[in-house]
Amino acid sequence: MRPRQTGMFTIVLLLYLQLHLEVTLEGSSLRGVYRTRAECEEAAVQLRGPLPTPRGYAAAWHDAVCLPIGRDVRVNDVAPLGLGALFRQSPPEGCAAEGAWRRVAELCVPAAGRTVGQGRERKP
Repeated sequence: MRPRQTGMFTIVLLLYLQLHLEVTLEGSSLRGVYRTRAECEEAAVQLRGPLPTPRGYAAAWHDAVCLPIGRDVRVNDVAPLGLGALFRQSPPEGCAAEGAWRRVAELCVPAAGRTVGQGRERKP
């Protein structure tokens, strides 16, 4: 009897924007490959939470969902679709590279050089 091979996991990033009472999904992307759901969830914790709110929107929230994938599936890190353009078109007050804006910059940079199960790279 062969040992059962478990699947891998990836993070799907979702950006929720609220315009008046309607919530829309502005974009999504994939981030990394993880050996276990626990590793994936640990990395996803850092990606969840509120983001700067573009003018004209009532709220913005970035969610991260771990999904199982097959061992033979390759995941390319992709920046959230349309996120940069959205904030360039409608920047919120006090746009700076700190707090939530720092998180936006981190999300839009592909995690080059990351190995399986390693999660996000950290700068020295």
